[in-house]
Amino acid sequence: MAAGYLPNLSRLMSGGCHGPLASTLQPVTAPAWTTFMTGTNQGQHGLYDFVRRRTGTYKLEVTNASMIAVPTMFDLVGDSGLRVATLNVPYTFPPRPINGVQVSGPFAPVSDARLVYPPTLGNALMDLVDGYFITPDYDPGVPDPLSAYVSALERGVEYRRQLAVHLMDTEPWDLFVVVFMATDQVQHFFWHYMEASGDDNATRFRHAIRGVYQRVDQAIGSLLERIGEDTVVIVMSDHGAGPLHRVVNLNRWLDEAGFLRFRPSQNGSRERWRARLVNSLVNAYRSRTPAALRARVRSRLGVRRFEQLKGDMETALFTSAIEWGETTAYALGAAGNIYLNVAGREPEGTVQPGSEYEALRNELADALAAMEDPETGERIVLRVWRREELYHGPFLDQAPDLVIEWADYRYWGRGRYDIWSAPVFEDRKTLDFSELPLTGTHRPDGIFITSGPGVKAGAKIGGARLVDLAPTILGVLGLPVPGYLDGAVLQAAFVEGAIEGTVLPEAVTAVQAPRDESSYTSEDAAKISQRLEDLGYL
Repeated sequence: MAAGYLPNLSRLMSGGCHGPLASTLQPVTAPAWTTFMTGTNQGQHGLYDFVRRRTGTYKLEVTNASMIAVPTMFDLVGDSGLRVATLNVPYTFPPRPINGVQVSGPFAPVSDARLVYPPTLGNALMDLVDGYFITPDYDPGVPDPLSAYVSALERGVEYRRQLAVHLMDTEPWDLFVVVFMATDQVQHFFWHYMEASGDDNATRFRHAIRGVYQRVDQAIGSLLERIGEDTVVIVMSDHGAGPLHRVVNLNRWLDEAGFLRFRPSQNGSRERWRARLVNSLVNAYRSRTPAALRARVRSRLGVRRFEQLKGDMETALFTSAIEWGETTAYALGAAGNIYLNVAGREPEGTVQPGSEYEALRNELADALAAMEDPETGERIVLRVWRREELYHGPFLDQAPDLVIEWADYRYWGRGRYDIWSAPVFEDRKTLDFSELPLTGTHRPDGIFITSGPGVKAGAKIGGARLVDLAPTILGVLGLPVPGYLDGAVLQAAFVEGAIEGTVLPEAVTAVQAPRDESSYTSEDAAKISQRLEDLGYL
């Protein structure tokens, strides 16, 4: 901004109010965007990660929008009679009926008319943008794969801009939300080039991140041209970004610390050798097979047959490495979530609820808090949280038993089950099964900017949280704020009296009946699992 590359964002910031925006813990896409949409913590809306353990098993299922247990702001605004349009918001697939238009975003397994509600608009909207995709594939088989990937990210920004402009021009709306995920993706894969030197790629891609931000800034300019002075604009991110230093393979750490036991490597361990074979096959398939050929394979096999085969492979990788009967704790998901192997909750639980559970949790928390970088000796854990210290609500029982808050999120915890041969601290420079570099990770603070009528011009705000945005947006629209929301209206960003912020009684219920998940198949889950691996989350 200071150098003049982002004029539209700079104008919004200088003419409005801005400050850091605290994400969820963990600062991960699934709980963060769901918290943004609902204004509630994970214990209320029910999503803690990209994956969750199926009740009564050690098998995993990929989370999706049908599992969100409370109304979103889109539901609340639409129920009031106002019109909503959303485009590319993560965790909106499968799309749900709203008073308006919804085009689903990451991590939908399709990029066609099935993204759209109402269905009658699906084909028309997709026909507007030839080749529309949500997240680009990285293809190592093309002559210049990194350049092709950056070009695809920028093309994705243009797709979102085109659809957003069309919806703004043709659909009535009171709340319009569009998400540009390219900024997240380019930071994951090109962060190191901003600081690197001495090779051709460092020179070629030094400004790849800046280039994507410029494309987003230009898209924002197109949207600003279509709104009047009576419109409040909010710019936000669900988390921040920064360099990746090391991945911490938490199940390897638990193994070395005596809380988890991997199956032995002797020839008698059929499950372990089977998983190793599957891992090698997946590695070869994903890293050496061109994207176009993979698509033809899927087409020849048929989606259901192909995804069933892939699901079997995923199950082998996830579940075959650990001796559950000799394990007291395990890590699952992104960043740093630890679960105890509790009797009566896990199928082969070894930890008795009550005093044994609490004693082990205290022992484990102390051991995690003392974790050090093996080279520098610095402590890398800021705090280890008990789940009830962070979350509350009817889904508290699904929360991790312990949550690691890293002192510096240059360290990124990883909870894969199949990590028996990797070191605890891994200098990962590429994604699993891919040559795409992975050098950036999330940070706990994102950004908040708001501009428009009633906003304090040129002001800075402190203490803003992601969970505050849903109630703030409801307040801006003049709608009451349900009492069960965990967030609060960000009154400090607005002049006195600009937002009434009426809060409904606490008696208003938050939990909805389970949603119909019939439109979200096992094939869909397998595709999303692959996409999450592509992005380094699994």
